[in-house]
Amino acid sequence: MPVGVAIIAANNAAPSGVGRTAGARTPAINLDCVFFIQLVNHVLGFQGLNSGMELPLQQHPDFGTALEMIGANVRRINIKGAAPTQIIKRFGIEFASRGPIWRTEDQEALRQCPLRIINAEQPSEIYRKAGFRQLMTPAYVAELNLLDTAWLTSAHGKWLNSWRKSQKSNLEIEHETFDAALHEWVLIEDRLQQRRKKYRALPHSIIHAYASISPRNVIVFSARKENKNVAAMLFLQHGQVATYHVGWSSVAGRETNAHYALLTNATDYFRKRGVTRLDLGTVDTENAPGLARFKIGSGAQIRALGGTWLRIPGL
Repeated sequence: MPVGVAIIAANNAAPSGVGRTAGARTPAINLDCVFFIQLVNHVLGFQGLNSGMELPLQQHPDFGTALEMIGANVRRINIKGAAPTQIIKRFGIEFASRGPIWRTEDQEALRQCPLRIINAEQPSEIYRKAGFRQLMTPAYVAELNLLDTAWLTSAHGKWLNSWRKSQKSNLEIEHETFDAALHEWVLIEDRLQQRRKKYRALPHSIIHAYASISPRNVIVFSARKENKNVAAMLFLQHGQVATYHVGWSSVAGRETNAHYALLTNATDYFRKRGVTRLDLGTVDTENAPGLARFKIGSGAQIRALGGTWLRIPGL
């Protein structure tokens, strides 16, 4: 999957034990480090991307800063024709996830850059022409266009029926900026479901780091039924885009279709904040068919990414 390399790097770079067990402590964030990294970004001119472009999460400077804070080796390089490209170095290999973001493709500039692995944002022959060979076929992402205020009319019939059911389930829906103590239950439930379903995601230390540098942009939507938490969705906002990062639902949450209510509330909230696109993440019909149906059924645009490419020396 296109974000796979970034996920591996972040997991390997995370401090031991952080974000992995139910008893894990909230990692201490060095605010002096935060301000220093932000100052460097400002001096180098990367802060302009925060509002000037709809960058994917993996290419946004705030996400790069969060990765640096948990120990990843991150830097940003200039490739002619592209926005400044955020790259990670692991085991001596430099790679980019969902980048470069091209304004004008430049084959020679790509050939001269230090990247060895690219998880491309869009399909293009430029990678092959620049000496890369494809390792993995493109994954697909689901994206909701929040400029379309009538997006719900594009949802599939079964999805709409589930949403209507959620509206009759007496759910209490609320949203709050992430608070490490207040929302620890969300992270605990997420860790438990990762163990139960046997998958790994980005470490929760990323969430704590991101919240420390951009506290207004980590938003938790939760659903309660009879004074009990039954579902939650956590989003990271980056510029004019928000990315669905963590989701959890209990049996009661599934019975009341709580995630349908949460997603519609999230779209209304982010639209009012000037967000133009909601990135629901990859669509994996094989390993997560239920989640894939939820994303596809919402009426989101399903878009192919560019695949994973490896530079072959001499080509």
